[in-house]
Parts: sequence; structure tokens; C-alpha cells
Amino acid sequence: MNNLSSVLPTVFTAHCRVVHRLRSSKSIGRQILVITGYDYFLTKRDIKRLMPQYEEIVLVPRHTDDEYLTNDVLHSLLNSYQEFHLVANPNHDHQHQVIHQLIIRESKFSKVSTVADFCKNHLQKVYIAENAEELTWPDQLPPFRPEIRTFKKALDVVTSLGFLTFTSPLWLWSAWKIKQQSPGPVLYRQSRVGVADEEFQCIKFRSMRLDAEASGALFSSRRDTRTFPFGAFMRKIRLDELPQFLNVLRGEMSLVGPRPERRVFTRKFEEQIPHYANRHVVRPGITGYAQICYPYGAGARDARHKLMYDLYYIKQWTLSLEMYILWRTFITVVTKQGC
Repeated sequence: MNNLSSVLPTVFTAHCRVVHRLRSSKSIGRQILVITGYDYFLTKRDIKRLMPQYEEIVLVPRHTDDEYLTNDVLHSLLNSYQEFHLVANPNHDHQHQVIHQLIIRESKFSKVSTVADFCKNHLQKVYIAENAEELTWPDQLPPFRPEIRTFKKALDVVTSLGFLTFTSPLWLWSAWKIKQQSPGPVLYRQSRVGVADEEFQCIKFRSMRLDAEASGALFSSRRDTRTFPFGAFMRKIRLDELPQFLNVLRGEMSLVGPRPERRVFTRKFEEQIPHYANRHVVRPGITGYAQICYPYGAGARDARHKLMYDLYYIKQWTLSLEMYILWRTFITVVTKQGC
């Protein structure tokens, strides 16, 4: 990021873990942000959003030695800054009580937030702890209210019928190009996990070679070598997902919602990531909040980041958020910012 200097050096000893300090030369805010009990929940997008608000961001991982922090880090910060925003993790507050007390006592102005409130109010996502022992809210989310489901269903049907009619020439062109470059079926059906943890057959234009998963199930990547040329083009502008509007008309998917995953991956993620099963309380979507906020990723770390956005969408649904996701998706397709 242009407005972000490199992460400043921090001291490694046998008794402390690295502390990340990030400074911005273009910040309009004079506050310093200190996050204790940090467990790597921030993304590049989050940092880019925060940097204009804070002159410096200090990320203190859990189990960092308090004496080192007090003597080598905090005293210099207290001498340099007047306003502190302290973000604390209730599950690890006891580890950094000395830091909290020092900041609150010595700084002229301080604001204190929990990590859950900070994520919700500043980053528009739900904080998900790294392990199930740190659950901070009920393990089961309720589905959308009836009026929200009715609105989304009407939007899904009207939009899908209109979109399928408007794009019908693209179906013929795509089928011809796929047959030309990669003999085999035009459509690709794959079992995905949907609402209420029930599986359905997700339909897409085939963008990969027939032997793409000869060695087993794999995540897609930004520049997947398993695609043929037109398949890569379809994925870039999301053309391969056009047949999923049939899934929407069948009531298996919605225009907006968490992206459906395969059972082989959801089982693994449900074991590793708290609250992961909550994304199945609503219908999966062709696009979603996580898709516009987080790039392609593979593995539990990326799935955790995406889940934070998916659960925010479910918990904080508004009409404006729904329209924002659709608009951002449209811009992504038009500007070819896809993967």
C-alpha cells in the first residue's frame, strides 16, 4: 500500500513475541491504535481502511512479555502520542493488564474497545476467535426474518428471470467456445452445501480441463493452471457462474449470500473454525459480502477471514448492504477484477 511504511522492526527474545508497528505518513487522525491479544484477524483491506484514521497502529500478539512491552515499546509511545485507542481481547486481558493500566493512567485521552465491537463498528465484520474455547456469542445464529426472506426471494426470482433472458446469447457463445477449446460437457455440476446443511448440485459453465481433479479436491486459485484459455476468461468476468441463476430459480441459492462450499471442505472448517456452520442458516449466494471484501484463498486461515464477513452479512443484514454487494459485484465484472 502506498500510504503504508514497512512493518517496523521489533525485538525478538526468548520471552517475547514480535510486536508489529505500522505508521502512516498520510494519516489525518492523531490517535494511535493499540490492539492487545492480537491473533492476526486483520487483512490488507482492513489495514488500508484504518491507516488514514491513525498515525500509528501497534499490534501486540498474545503471550508477548509485559516487561518488554512496557520498557521498550510503550514508554516511547506515551511520550510521542496524546490520544490512544486501546482494543482489548476479553479472553486475554489478564495477559496485558499492566499495559492497559499504563495507557489509561498516563495518556491524556484514551478510548477502550473490545475486539468484537472494534471489528463490528470499524471494520464491518464479526470477530471470530482462533479456537472454540473463546466463543463470545451464541453458537447458533437465527435465519433471516420472514420479511427479509420474502424480499430476497422476490428479488432473486425477478432478477434471475430477467438476467437469464438478457444473457441467453452468451449461453450459446460460451457453449461453442467451451466445446472448441476443451471437448467434454459444457455444464459442470458439483455437490455443494447449502441452507440447513443440505447438499445441492451447483451448476456452472465448465472452465477447467476434465482431469482438473485427478489427484483429488483442490481449491481454486487466482491464476489456476487447470483452466483452458476461455475458461480462464469466463472466471475473470464471472461468466462461468451464469448457470447458477438456475439454482436461484430452484430455490437452492440466492443472489447474495455466503458462497457454497463442498462437503469435503466444510467438514474440515467446522472442526477448525468456531461458528463456521452458522453460514448455513441462510441460502448460499452467487455473490456475497466475503467475495467483495476478500480475495481468493485456500485453507482454514482464509476461510476464517471470509467467515467474519459472511457472519456480519447474516447478523447485520440491511437493504443498503444487499444493494452495495450487488453493485460492487457489478463493478468487479465490468472492470474484469475477477480471478
